[in-house]
Amino acid sequence: MNKQEAIKKLKEETYQVTPGQDFEIALMKPEDAWGVVRCYFGVYGEHYPFEVNYLPERLIEENRLRNLRTVVARANNGDIIACGALYRSSAYYSKVYEYGQAVVLPEYRSSFAALCLQDYIFNVLASQEDIDEIFGEAVCNHLIIQKMSRFIDFGETGLELGLMPAAAYPMEDFPGERVSTLLSFKTVRDKEQVVYFPRQYTPVLEYIMSGLNISRSVQASEAQVPAGSTTGIQTQLFDFAQVARFNVYRLGEDFPALLEAGEQEAQSRDMQVRQFFINLGEAWSGWALALLRDKGYFFGGFLPRWFDTDGLLMQKLLKLPDFASIKLYSERAHQILDFIRQDLEGNPACPH
Repeated sequence: MNKQEAIKKLKEETYQVTPGQDFEIALMKPEDAWGVVRCYFGVYGEHYPFEVNYLPERLIEENRLRNLRTVVARANNGDIIACGALYRSSAYYSKVYEYGQAVVLPEYRSSFAALCLQDYIFNVLASQEDIDEIFGEAVCNHLIIQKMSRFIDFGETGLELGLMPAAAYPMEDFPGERVSTLLSFKTVRDKEQVVYFPRQYTPVLEYIMSGLNISRSVQASEAQVPAGSTTGIQTQLFDFAQVARFNVYRLGEDFPALLEAGEQEAQSRDMQVRQFFINLGEAWSGWALALLRDKGYFFGGFLPRWFDTDGLLMQKLLKLPDFASIKLYSERAHQILDFIRQDLEGNPACPH
């Protein structure tokens, strides 16, 4: 079954859950998979940005491989009335999982399903899995997810401007505007290590790190890139979201050529958002920032354990979102946005 076939079947069955049932929270079983698909369709129609969530066989296989750990709220009659997940997404290090894909059917929005899912994921599932760090990308078209994140001690670390397409999260007050997301991290198992901060971003990085429960020794990133070194880069292209992500897990002398090649590939695929993740475990990581800034990239955030070592997000957009569309809850989030605006305004290569 492909996505088109799944959508056709969902439209034809017009299934309705029974409201008001008691429910239990548990890991998804294979027999729950179609109910999980119904959840995403019931909330997003056919516009959820990740195809796997419409394909029951893929959901079962990804959970078997532990790339995805889906948690469900299962009603007494077997209906899946809500779900959420931990999953491997864009982080280079396999023990960094993203928290998200949380949906609750409209009939159960007044229940405690969302909070119960969150409690299970962080207090039961995270301790059972081989996970070092969890992060979230809370959409900024409303404050609900950001407020819930405060209950589980997520620390805000960055802001991805215009990450999600308008079709996935339409805003009545800002029609057609891409939706920004707030990056937050929670440490499951810490690892004491050295982190190299570029001088230009040291104040904001130290501010962000001060709100996290991690052990780091900070040094200045001022070393020269080793002669003859080669770059290791992992590319992820998301056509629906029009987002290109480049994980630079090893920075070498040939990075300028690879940066140019990545830019050309993103342009050929009409990627509206381009993101480079730089490894702050290398003493010469600061060298890459000047190259990226000359190309119109600006600060995005601090990423604990992204490469097992920490990472720095640099981002570039073909069109900046309306800053009034970005709804933020915490003072830390507002401070990060303020710094991003200053970085944008101080770089003539960025759109204004």
